[in-house]
Amino acid sequence: MNLDRDRIRDAADIVRDRLSLCVPISLDTLRDTIVEKLPGRCIPVDKDTLDADAQIRTLDHTRFEIRYLNDRPTTRTLFSISHELGHLFLHLLQMDGTLRQAVCNRDLAQNHQEAEANEFAAVFLMPEDAFISKCHEYEHENKVNVTKVAEYFNVSVRAATVRGSVLGLWW
Repeated sequence: MNLDRDRIRDAADIVRDRLSLCVPISLDTLRDTIVEKLPGRCIPVDKDTLDADAQIRTLDHTRFEIRYLNDRPTTRTLFSISHELGHLFLHLLQMDGTLRQAVCNRDLAQNHQEAEANEFAAVFLMPEDAFISKCHEYEHENKVNVTKVAEYFNVSVRAATVRGSVLGLWW
């Protein structure tokens, strides 16, 4: 599966810039920004009401909501909400600025869209230049302390490890 990483990077950079978000992005800042600057809302829910960590659905042609599990670690929730924003800006937003009527669920038929939304979240939360800079800052004897990098960007160690791998920094 080939991703158009340049298109996804450009979209994530534009969204971050237009929303005036500075890296590192905190969960509270992202939720507040969605409410204040986008026609959206974030709703925490119990695990028995959702089959995934988060889900986006359009409410009409201009508004959306992101529901997310309230029992996940902050790092996971931040990435999941960013992932859903990826669906919003890559898959639901139409050229005229309206939203497709949809609920984005994770399923095998949409693996490509899921991969694109994951890439969006990674780029959105860990822009390449900032990520590489932090890797150099937390490098000692040719080893990057990925835990410190992850903590800086408010993501899991796994998310930071995958980001570094995609950027060709290791493995």
